[in-house]
Amino acid sequence: MKIKAFFAALALTSILFLNACSTTVSSGSNKKDSESSSSPTNSQGEAVNIPTPSATPYVYQGVTKTYVDLLSTIKQADLASNWVEVKADPEKFLGSEITFKSKDSCYIYGFSSFQSAVNYDPGSYYDFYTTLGSYAQLGIIMLDKGTCAERLSTVVRFPSLPEAGVDSKVLRATSENIKDCLVRHSACFLDKGTLLPGPGETTFKKPLDELKLLSDSGFCAVAIDVDSSPGGRNSCQGNPEFPGADSGTLITEDATDLSILRFAAQEGSANDSIGKYMIYGDGWAVVVFGSTEANRQLFVDMNEFIKGTLIARY
Repeated sequence: MKIKAFFAALALTSILFLNACSTTVSSGSNKKDSESSSSPTNSQGEAVNIPTPSATPYVYQGVTKTYVDLLSTIKQADLASNWVEVKADPEKFLGSEITFKSKDSCYIYGFSSFQSAVNYDPGSYYDFYTTLGSYAQLGIIMLDKGTCAERLSTVVRFPSLPEAGVDSKVLRATSENIKDCLVRHSACFLDKGTLLPGPGETTFKKPLDELKLLSDSGFCAVAIDVDSSPGGRNSCQGNPEFPGADSGTLITEDATDLSILRFAAQEGSANDSIGKYMIYGDGWAVVVFGSTEANRQLFVDMNEFIKGTLIARY
């Protein structure tokens, strides 16, 4: 199993170019609005403040471990898998510092902290889902071809696997939990008894209604067809007639628990693919990948239609 490119992991579903969108843009909107330093305004011309959660990032308190310790520990816990360090791995995860591989082609990518692993976790690579792990202060992203995580779960904390002797409750993408992850970032994954949902789980089993409404309201350059099946992810190209929707702007809705929680738990960074702004509700989130200050008016305009909670992630 080898890796091609980081952004392939975002696994965006295909943009469906069907019919040219005929909905007109609100009067008075123009590109200069998004480039000005003034506050974004609503349809009544009133200034809108986009709040930023007061983040309190997770700080590890305990005995510091090294990657040598990690390799020694996983070897002892799973002798049969013959874990070894991959000395040269040109296709390793962005942000990872070391690679370990088992004889059955499971991979562990080491990060300086659990938060760093969460920041860089794309959710999938090729046909494998990623598995987050924590070992002392170190973070792990695993590509598991079978039961590697289960065999190491006694020495590595995998939030997606139940802890022995602990009553676990699955973390769902409720508005309350999304808000908590926006404030505590990766710490919301490490609470005792917290169990991360599976990659495709969708608690609220809702269709991508918000993206459909945005498409119907003219925010998509080309109208898209959003079916009534629950969960998943879909995107459309933003209509450049709207302030903050330059050519290439990709408006995306996700309605799967783990993806939404990951959006909230990741910190803004040089690798911030999610972007500055996010609109969310129970079981759904709308983002523009790579959004910046230039997109703030777009988010205010979109939220007038989809009526979620609009925040600046940083």
